[in-house]
Amino acid sequence: MIPAATESTLPPLAVTGATGAIGGQVARILADAGVGQRLLVRRMANAPHLPGATAVSCSYGDRAAATKALSGVDLLFMVSASESADRLDQHRTFIDAAGSAGVGHIIYTSFTGAAPDAVFTLARDHYFTEECIKASGMAFTFLRDNFYLDFLAGLPGEDGVIRGRPATAGWRRWRGRTSRESLPRSCEIQTGIEASPTI
Repeated sequence: MIPAATESTLPPLAVTGATGAIGGQVARILADAGVGQRLLVRRMANAPHLPGATAVSCSYGDRAAATKALSGVDLLFMVSASESADRLDQHRTFIDAAGSAGVGHIIYTSFTGAAPDAVFTLARDHYFTEECIKASGMAFTFLRDNFYLDFLAGLPGEDGVIRGRPATAGWRRWRGRTSRESLPRSCEIQTGIEASPTI
């Protein structure tokens, strides 16, 4: 449901995940730079109050609401949904809604090594999401992020040991090796890409 502003007066830049870590930082950087944006959120009460930003309610799995929320959007920053059994279905529904709404360009936060046979299972979701975006006919930019240092810091238990393993049969190939990057720095780069998505 779109708030007081009409669809025609809403900013043509939309940011998803504005209540989360990535979308939230990107939205704040854009607001600090004076860029108008519409924040697509599931719960309006949780939407950040930022200058030049208008919150709009929708979810990835609700095509009708997403299509309405995306009406008039030229550039869409799409943060991947939280891990769930129907994550890929949510992505497909949202991408279909973006196409129906006439979105011109999607910037999608994918993952390094996205492939149909990726050792890291969630990278497979990212691959199929990328393929869905490619097939949509919209222009696109894929940001293949890696593990964030900020996330890794929260993995060790009280004894300082990280336990568990990726839910894949390829554990022996993975052996705990990964590249790392800073979440704040990544968000700054992603925001820069929004300014010139075709470069």
